[in-house]
Formats: sequence, structure tokens, C-alpha cells
Amino acid sequence: MKKYLVAAFVALLGVFNATAQENKTIEVFECEANKLTVEGSTLICTGFGHLVFPKMDYSNYTGINFEAANFEKLDEKATSAVCSLKIEYTKNGETVKTSMGFYRTGKKKIEFKSFKDEKQGVISIDPSTITKVSIGMGKNKKVDINNIVLVAKK
Repeated sequence: MKKYLVAAFVALLGVFNATAQENKTIEVFECEANKLTVEGSTLICTGFGHLVFPKMDYSNYTGINFEAANFEKLDEKATSAVCSLKIEYTKNGETVKTSMGFYRTGKKKIEFKSFKDEKQGVISIDPSTITKVSIGMGKNKKVDINNIVLVAKK
């Protein structure tokens, strides 16, 4: 009897493990460069451009993480904004656009955790309504983007 209980428990753990969602890594080369140049993981922008993530179902994810490093202004008139994370989603049949801008040079780990966060003052997005995700850049800037990860629901 004890062997059957242990076997059933192990099988149950296997089912939980098989259905667990995993984080998804997105490589820069999988994204669409819109009005910017991509060299490896480096984004070079002379106008206003976007690195558009592949179209996918975001329902099983709670947020997006990535790293921005080696920020460089290509023109002294360029602002200090490194990049922005832009998300488009539908709400009540309307397209809503939201973005978060990131400043500060050096290596910066970006963590966007706002999917389905109902706290007051925090953007709350139903991930199943997301239609477009991109990293935006302003004029005359260069930055390395690495470790783009969609964070899975636990």
C-alpha cells in the first residue's frame, strides 16, 4: 500500500511539473526592427524607433524583464532617456497604449510586473488583451538589450 501511495504522489508531482508554465526568452534577432538598426544585441537609433516583439499570446505571463547596458548618446543634443517599454492592449474594445521610460546609464535591469496588478496607481493589464509589445528608443542613441524574458505565471 505504501508503494502505491508513493507512486501516486510521484505521478501527481509529474503532472504539476508538466503543466507548470516556464519563462520565455525572446532574442533580439526574433524581434522586428522598426526605424532602428540592430547589430547583435545593440540597438542603434537615429530617429525614433522600436524593437517590436514577436506577436504571441501573453496570457500565461505576468511581466517582462530585460537588461539595458552600454547606453551611448550619438549626438550631444540627445536626451538621457535610455529606452522605453511600450505595451498596446485592448480595453472595452478600444486600443490602449502605455509606456514606461527608463533613465540612467550603466547596466540597468528592467522589470515590468504590472500584468493583472490591481493596486491603485499601478497599470493593470489583462495579459490576454496585449496586442503589441516593443522597446522604444529616441533619436541618436545606442544601447545593448539583453536577456528579454517573459515572466511566467507561477
